[in-house]
Amino acid sequence: MPREFVLPDLGEGIHEAQIVRVMIKPGERVAEDQYLMEVETDKAAVEIPSPFGGIAHTVHVQEGQTVNVGDVIVTFDDGEGGAAPEGRSRAAKPAGPAPRASVPAAKGEETAAAPPPQPGAKAKTSAAAAPAVRKRARELNVDLDRVMGSGPGGRVTKEDIERHASGGGADVVTRTEQAPPPSRRDGTMAAPQAAALPGVPDTDKWGAIRRVPLSQIRKTIATQMSRSAFTIPHVTHGDEADVTELDRMRRSLNDATGGEPKLTAMSFLIRAICLAIRKYPIFNASFDAEGGQIIYKNYVNMGIAVDTERGLIVPVIRDADKLGLRGIGMALRTIADKVRTNQFTIEDLRGGSFTVTNVGALGGTFSTPIINYPEVAILGLGRARKMAVVREGQLAESSMMPISLSFDHRATDGANAARFTREIIGYLETPAKFLLD
Repeated sequence: MPREFVLPDLGEGIHEAQIVRVMIKPGERVAEDQYLMEVETDKAAVEIPSPFGGIAHTVHVQEGQTVNVGDVIVTFDDGEGGAAPEGRSRAAKPAGPAPRASVPAAKGEETAAAPPPQPGAKAKTSAAAAPAVRKRARELNVDLDRVMGSGPGGRVTKEDIERHASGGGADVVTRTEQAPPPSRRDGTMAAPQAAALPGVPDTDKWGAIRRVPLSQIRKTIATQMSRSAFTIPHVTHGDEADVTELDRMRRSLNDATGGEPKLTAMSFLIRAICLAIRKYPIFNASFDAEGGQIIYKNYVNMGIAVDTERGLIVPVIRDADKLGLRGIGMALRTIADKVRTNQFTIEDLRGGSFTVTNVGALGGTFSTPIINYPEVAILGLGRARKMAVVREGQLAESSMMPISLSFDHRATDGANAARFTREIIGYLETPAKFLLD
């Protein structure tokens, strides 16, 4: 008896998803709980499991296609033959495990341990790649160490794997010591060959181009950023904090506790923001233009912006104001673990009231971050640098950390932004104040 499987409900307010990868073929026998396909929705990639076993008679979708919740994606036979009905959609709620959300590891983080390799695949690799990319490499029996990554920082993407498997990718000699570009007869070095670009070849009136459809995540980011930029009058206030004493205290605490959990500068910054919000609650609010009111939040749900291969995600630490430094450190570790193991759910990305973004992790010193609508403020953290400063008339070396606060000028003004920022900096520069609150 043919059975139809529809795209299940993936979360409140989610009506469609983009098919990233189809993991089965028509005619293939599928086991219960086997993953059928990977889809993108909001800011998470979700692997859809099969609620039952059977033969996949028809796969109704293809990679790159956008489908609605309730659309038939696979028609199964029970293994006893019989043709599948056509033109019929039965939106039954699937049983079995919930879809598994996956988000690639953030830059600078170690990727998660991959499942046991299949025969013929390498167990370990030095290539930078997300777990989903490693899985695809095992499926295609591709050696990651021989693939030239075209992603940010040289990370290997799924497109690189598939291009390499089809014979269209360039080999890498080794990741630690790549072969030098060939030299010309005159002794000069030839320019290295550019990595193959993704997309479909095309031309405009000036020459060759390539067209790449937007992913579902990039569409979501584009919509959210446009809404924020064209709705909110942004102003960015810049300042810097002397974190010399904070860094000394942080290292001392980590030594005393064995780094369990490890306290980072971000742990102290989040705590400082929560304390400053008590005095300046306007920065933990939303602006209701239609209702003509400001909505103050009695909770502090701290969004942490994370850069991934698919785009920016913002997981949320709920009730961050109720956590001490150790609690915040543990919450940050939980977020990092979820990123590494691809266990983000869509619910983890909702309900934020204030957002922090750390451009310093990528080497930046200053930014003008865009507010995460409908919040009214976002704080950007720059890279701390050793600098010569004058302290009590004497030249000294200090570790200075740039801070930039973007705020909604409809909700508050520059003077409040300056005071709020200085309140945060007061905790960072005199970390003993954390003991008083």
